Amino acid sequence: MKFSKRLKGYLKLLRLILHLFSGLFTALLFLRRGIHQQPNAEKHFLNWNRKLCKLFHAQIECNGQMQDEATLYVMNHISWFDIPVLASQQPLHFLSKSEVASWPLIGWLTRRCGTLFIERGVHGAAQKSVAEIAHCLQQGGSVVVFPEGTTTDGSSVKRFHSRLFQAAIDAGVKVQPIALRYPYHNGINPYVPYVNDMTFMQSVLGLMHSKTLQVELNFLPPIDAHLPGNSDDSPAPCSNKHLALLAQQAIAQKLGHL
Repeated sequence: MKFSKRLKGYLKLLRLILHLFSGLFTALLFLRRGIHQQPNAEKHFLNWNRKLCKLFHAQIECNGQMQDEATLYVMNHISWFDIPVLASQQPLHFLSKSEVASWPLIGWLTRRCGTLFIERGVHGAAQKSVAEIAHCLQQGGSVVVFPEGTTTDGSSVKRFHSRLFQAAIDAGVKVQPIALRYPYHNGINPYVPYVNDMTFMQSVLGLMHSKTLQVELNFLPPIDAHLPGNSDDSPAPCSNKHLALLAQQAIAQKLGHL
């Protein structure tokens, strides 16, 4: 019995490795100019992420609608797996920590897919990222950021860092909060959180233990980065702090953490 279970695990890991290499091959052929500038690039991007979710037996429930225009999406962060889950719904650009860019194979693949990177703790890095996100939004691409700045076990929503919200103000686009949950019969799925000193491989192997992975994506009402002015009702920009607070409260309320 143990041997059979172990064999299934090895086969699943092999399928995952093969899928990763298929992604590299697909990116080499169809994502030479990102996910928007080449025929069928968006389709290949979606298909690859959907197949990855299928490998982990993810059953994704979506509530609400994503925007059909350039949008800054903000979501609570639990695992690296949050990224393919959301990327299976729409072609998106993600903001990731700069360390990911140096990961073997995965770093090259994420860069090819248009991932933006931020160097945490480096002076001026946030402002540079704001400019890059705003440029991407102005070009018609949608960007996802995780404003908690870290992953959690899903039992709470940490304070949202506000600086990156400035990109939505600068680009004149809406912010749409997304409340993410991994439903589990005992509350928190123990296989999902990518926290503390866990390595990426430990997280992957842990996710493989979950026979069926329930995922819930709640697309909440978008927030306009511009509000009516006081005197002539002309649009006036929100502050990034106000946007961050509104988004954090919306997600926390949906997840029952207020």
